Amino acid sequence: MILNTSSHFIENAKGEVLKTVELIMMLAFASGLVLALYKVYLFLPQKPLADDDTTPESIETLERIMVECNNANKHLDEESLFQMMTKHHDFDPKHFWRFNENRLRHLITHYRLKEPNFRR
Repeated sequence: MILNTSSHFIENAKGEVLKTVELIMMLAFASGLVLALYKVYLFLPQKPLADDDTTPESIETLERIMVECNNANKHLDEESLFQMMTKHHDFDPKHFWRFNENRLRHLITHYRLKEPNFRR
């Protein structure tokens, strides 16, 4: 009978302690999750960047410059086309500072969806 009473007492005490610890752990987890989500939210850009060259308007500008330079000289390789585009009067080096030959290849591939025979 003493064994029953003592085991019953341990279970009650253990249950109450665990409930308190569980509550503290749940509150700590929830507050940590809220804090982490808030930090991620602050990290994400809220407004478009001034030098973002991936907007549809910027892509259209680059495509227009590319087509104009390609039509001026039909037999340009990609490196010469890149040099000609960077010297174009509408090309803004501050806005398109990330533009390189690899980006030109992606631009040509993107433009070929509209005009399949471009530069072939």
